[in-house]
Amino acid sequence: MEPSTPFVDRPPHSRRRFLELAGSAVALAATAGCASAGSRSTSASTMVASDVGFGERFDPWIEIDRAAYRQNVREAARLAGGRPILAVVKNNAYGLGDEAVGPLLASFPEVGGIACVRVEEAVAMREAGVTKPIVVMSEEPEDAIVEMVHHNVLPSVWLDDALARLERVARRLGRRVPVQLFIDTGMNREGMPFRRARPWIEEMCASDSVEVDGTYTMFSHDLDFDREQLARFEAILAWARDGELDLGTLHASPTVELFHLPEAHYDMVRPGNALFGNYPSGEGVRDRADLRPVFRLRTRVARVERLETGDSAGFYRSFTPERPTWIALLPIGRTDGYPSAANETCEVLIKGRLYPVKGGVNSAHAIIEIGEEKTVSVGDIATLVGSDHPSILPHEVARRTGTSFLALIQGMNPRLPRRVV
Repeated sequence: MEPSTPFVDRPPHSRRRFLELAGSAVALAATAGCASAGSRSTSASTMVASDVGFGERFDPWIEIDRAAYRQNVREAARLAGGRPILAVVKNNAYGLGDEAVGPLLASFPEVGGIACVRVEEAVAMREAGVTKPIVVMSEEPEDAIVEMVHHNVLPSVWLDDALARLERVARRLGRRVPVQLFIDTGMNREGMPFRRARPWIEEMCASDSVEVDGTYTMFSHDLDFDREQLARFEAILAWARDGELDLGTLHASPTVELFHLPEAHYDMVRPGNALFGNYPSGEGVRDRADLRPVFRLRTRVARVERLETGDSAGFYRSFTPERPTWIALLPIGRTDGYPSAANETCEVLIKGRLYPVKGGVNSAHAIIEIGEEKTVSVGDIATLVGSDHPSILPHEVARRTGTSFLALIQGMNPRLPRRVV
């Protein structure tokens, strides 16, 4: 079996096939994948550290921290007892850029595969160099399933008519369609409801058109109810074992359950937030793992000017200093993902020193106060969000601006270049 075509001509009823493919892809990554992730030819929106001329631009960019992702993956794998990780890279990698983050995560040996929620995301990551298994955690129409099969991407299914659609796709392709079965154990968002899942599973397993590659559920993050959901899932698994039905690779634990529900770790764990440096709620979670911020939002100083007494800056003269002071213009604003509420609440790091945001955060500009001495020059790098000082950590910026970690990173403009460092 060639690792670059992991879902072609596969024998039926292979209990650990997904994990075997993940292992094959790891071996491939050791020789080619890591280099591909770090030095491949990239799209216009994704850059690597060696890009010539990148430092000349004033426009903002996002830096993706390889070492931080490496740390977070290791911590997740440790919490999972060494089980492989199905890394959730959904919604454009939570806003950080799936074409940069997907190949980076896939290059780590602990990562057995990638999960996302859009076909376009899966195809983009395939084309960006991801060779490991990719699961799309959404139900899709026939043409989209055909596209996924062509790209060796695993569809998820849960609707009542899924088998009929899969059989039509199998006839079109002249081959069986590998799928992941999504069982709803009580969240009532997606998945085949557990109360009527058994005959549906039997039909899937019996069909000559379908290969059940894996089965999973999603928890509500209410830990008491999570255990009830787990019991429901376990009942289905026991029934399937008694009937000698192969449900493939089992996975159920996103970040919350990775930390709090080890009995649900199964064959793989499925964290997203933890890999991006976001802890779940709960007592003592920060003592259990050392997660790192994985990105920086940066730009360069575009203008430095001195304000005299009586001068002002910003719309409606929002900043009027009481004494002469220097200010700097940053060509970055709320359309880039830096919140308007950062004005008067946040600081920016330049050459190891913090400067307060003054004069407003507009669509594409922010003004900072430098002080009585001109300690900043045009072209200096300004870090607005990042890991280099406690005041600009993503969670701290989110707290100061009245938002959340996820809302902050999901607001990053997809047009900003992503630079893996």
